[in-house]
Amino acid sequence: MVLNTHGFSRRSVLGAFAAAAIPSGVAAQFGGGGNDVETVRLSRIGRYATGEALGGAEIVAFHAPRNRLFVVNSGAGQVEVLDLSDPTAPTQAGVLNASDLVGSESDVVSSVGGTNSVDVNGTLVAAAIEADPATEDGAVAFYDPSSLEFVNAVSVGPLPDKVTIGPDGNYVVVANEGEPGDSTDPAGSVSVIDVSRGARNADVSTATFEAFDGQEAALREEGVHLVSPGDGEAVASAVIEPEFVTVAPDSERAFVSIQENNAIATVDLASATVERIDGLGFKDFSLPGSELDTSDADASSLQNWPIRGMYQPDAIDAYEVGGDTFVVTANEGDAKDFEVSVLKNLDLDPAGFDLSENPYVDGVEELKRPENLGNMEVNEAAMAEFADGPNGYTDIYAIGGRSFSVWQVEDDGLRLAFDSGSRFERTFAEQYPEGHLNVVESGPETESAELGVVGDRTFAFVGQEVGSGIATYDVTSPESPEYTQMVVNRDYSVSEDDLAAAAEENPDGDDPARAGDFAPEGVHFVPASESPIRNPLLCVGFEISGTVGVFEVTPVTGAN
Repeated sequence: MVLNTHGFSRRSVLGAFAAAAIPSGVAAQFGGGGNDVETVRLSRIGRYATGEALGGAEIVAFHAPRNRLFVVNSGAGQVEVLDLSDPTAPTQAGVLNASDLVGSESDVVSSVGGTNSVDVNGTLVAAAIEADPATEDGAVAFYDPSSLEFVNAVSVGPLPDKVTIGPDGNYVVVANEGEPGDSTDPAGSVSVIDVSRGARNADVSTATFEAFDGQEAALREEGVHLVSPGDGEAVASAVIEPEFVTVAPDSERAFVSIQENNAIATVDLASATVERIDGLGFKDFSLPGSELDTSDADASSLQNWPIRGMYQPDAIDAYEVGGDTFVVTANEGDAKDFEVSVLKNLDLDPAGFDLSENPYVDGVEELKRPENLGNMEVNEAAMAEFADGPNGYTDIYAIGGRSFSVWQVEDDGLRLAFDSGSRFERTFAEQYPEGHLNVVESGPETESAELGVVGDRTFAFVGQEVGSGIATYDVTSPESPEYTQMVVNRDYSVSEDDLAAAAEENPDGDDPARAGDFAPEGVHFVPASESPIRNPLLCVGFEISGTVGVFEVTPVTGAN
């Protein structure tokens, strides 16, 4: 669907899309090489440990001229700068401190909170920094990527999350999440920073969602999730919380994931306005290929169930094929505390569920048993919003899609071109059975995603927060991506709770990275043309373990 400031229109249902070859300009943009690549293989060649668990390494961005990797270390409140001249042995080359924003150099915020995101191009580093408290306006700070000197800072909206520099370098775009505090709930927004005249002359414009106030019913009709705590009516501009930003290859539009609201916004950069909001609708877990494991049993139990899932993407990326634009989404799922319930505690309307052909259960009470769906966390607020029947809820709404998707950008909305279905859970169950037991409750929580071109093929690199895997898909044909590989470096006998408890009890104790790499928060592709070695790299920030993994992306050709 599409909603815009001029009115409401339904998405049209189009026929099958015949994917064309990737234009050479797109390959050049990503630094592609020869044209005989069949697939790629990932292998970890380098690793760096920050020593900080629970936020030690999150978003990462690479500066090719100096072979530097900028890593958000929110646990330490800084951006670490790593020397990747030898990617097998990353070392710290410097630190960017958010404290530069206070005192004599800048007064854009009175008190600095955490650093949430970083991006870099050839001449500029941009870091998104929240205020303290986070409900006040935050900032984007600019640094010189070579000297690491502070250049300038500008004020943006509350809780700036993902910051992205557009391909042409003229705009820096940041999603201001605007999460509520104890007594204040600021509005979410998207700040567009014009740096075409240099960072010292940066000019900020902020796109809000006020134009969609009053269109809440139409938004909900197409699967946009809009709720507020208590009995108050949800107002679009007050409850929309932008999460992640990618800029289209033409540098004219930004696509912004609105995770908790199950939607993607399109922002026109020249005018800094939200053109439209596209609801992503719901994934049907009752269909073949979309099985999921919800059982508390100690064995794999991938089955179809009468569940609908909101996609609720975190990271997104965009690419072009044959003149058409596609958006790749990591369908993590997220919900506020007041939205979440355990299914066994809820009333289900028997009339809402046709279980006559279900091989596992005969009625809704059996459905709610722990060995089936009973212990599953669901979004009760969504169930009340979309499926509140006379004798209980008539549909079950899961949190997230447990997958990644490819969406075609059309004139009147987004069309789902592909979804990975149950591939991630099935891979964990078959290859990493101990890891699969970690993902039953909420799924693998697909969080990070980035595209890269190798040869004449485009690949998506997709991180799973809970399972700690990184999956590779060939998405050259957006309608029929092909799974390539899942890589994991983690000791599943050590849980995230174990790491958290150890860090809290003894913050100066053993290296939290000893149990491997937990929770890939940010992935960044380095094309061969920018890599310090002959092949591309994939740099990954692992949030929970506080580690950075450097992977070599090796092309596999027909000759191999």
